[in-house]
Amino acid sequence: MVPAEGNSSASSLPGHCPNCSLASLASVPVGKAVALGLVLLVFMVCGVLGNILVILSVACHRHLRSVTHYFIVNLAVADLLLSAAVLPFSLAAELLGRWVFGRLLCSVWTALDVLCCTASILSLCAISVDCYLAVSRPLQYPQIATGRRAAVTLVLLWTLAAAISVGPLLGWREPMPEDESVCRVNEEPGYALFSALGSFYVPLGVILFMYCRVYVVASRHSRARSRSRTRSLDPEAATLRIHRGSSQKARHQDGGGGGTEQEEGPVKRGGRCSLLRLLRFSREQKAAKTLGMVVGCFILCWLPFFLVLPIGSMFPAYHPSETVFKVTFWLGYFNSCLNPIIYPCFSQDFKRAFLSVLRRQCLNHRPSSSPATHPPPSSPPPSETPESLPRAHHPPSVPHAPTCTPVCLRCVTPLGGLLYPGERELPYPLLSL
Repeated sequence: MVPAEGNSSASSLPGHCPNCSLASLASVPVGKAVALGLVLLVFMVCGVLGNILVILSVACHRHLRSVTHYFIVNLAVADLLLSAAVLPFSLAAELLGRWVFGRLLCSVWTALDVLCCTASILSLCAISVDCYLAVSRPLQYPQIATGRRAAVTLVLLWTLAAAISVGPLLGWREPMPEDESVCRVNEEPGYALFSALGSFYVPLGVILFMYCRVYVVASRHSRARSRSRTRSLDPEAATLRIHRGSSQKARHQDGGGGGTEQEEGPVKRGGRCSLLRLLRFSREQKAAKTLGMVVGCFILCWLPFFLVLPIGSMFPAYHPSETVFKVTFWLGYFNSCLNPIIYPCFSQDFKRAFLSVLRRQCLNHRPSSSPATHPPPSSPPPSETPESLPRAHHPPSVPHAPTCTPVCLRCVTPLGGLLYPGERELPYPLLSL
């Protein structure tokens, strides 16, 4: 927070207190102070609006109410609470150069700061574990990730965050400064190390391990699928077809193209499977980039702050400069603004939900393209049969039902992805392998 003016003791230096906002702006030009205030205000408003949009998207769209999205909503709630209840006081202290809200509110504010930041980081950790379970155990995942277990996980998550944040309120802290215009978080070395480990380093280890396992498992499955597609190029395997119905077979025979289809089948299958191998490679590249973005943004935003916190508390001679502290102080908060972009916006479902909320089309049912919203296809006139109709007159297939194709026994999903029979599409961006 902000040290009292004229107090130059080491204990009140901004670099010494990780959540101190920062030296008085009396020596800062008015124009620079206004520009800084506008930037921080825009940052705070974006965090509030972005996380509200995530919450409304799930609340207004029934098809997004799943265990996965509950974890994302919990992340948005923690970030929203941080943006709406913590950042306004940080912004005021930044611009005023001192704390003007009293000692009691200072204690509550610092505890709420630690609570929200820890809950946000632990939510990222829970999302990584859920993602790993979805990739490594896709068939057992619906039985593992139940609503009850998700609720228990969220309760434990917030309980752990509260246990880490409540320490200073129970007396595990250094003596409070006499000057009430100085508000800083607890710098007691033992608590600083404990909070850094519990709020960042342990969750970071879990996140890195889980996402590494996610990519390894997904790559292994992708290579296995590639080998399966290669084996399907054997002419003997060309007889393994998934027909869409007897009408399609009759249509080929009536058109006189049955022999051509049999002769050109292996060639077409080979070309299509080669294309799928290229698509697999591009999907692996995309997954690697997405994983790098998720983990990289998290580390970039939080690691500097959690390096400054324990080092500055245990080694006073190595306090960072005021400028360095300002950057680390707001970088951690900036992660709460990035989370609504990184996690939900890489999902096509969330993109459509965002647009519908912004257009005031808050729907409590599946998107309009779902099968339930499509009228049943009209039946042909009595004088005509489906076999006698041209190809263009056949009723369209239901768009959101996975359509099995004879190409490498793959299924095309409604979003254009490719899945094997028994697989399902998940909302994680890194699962679009």
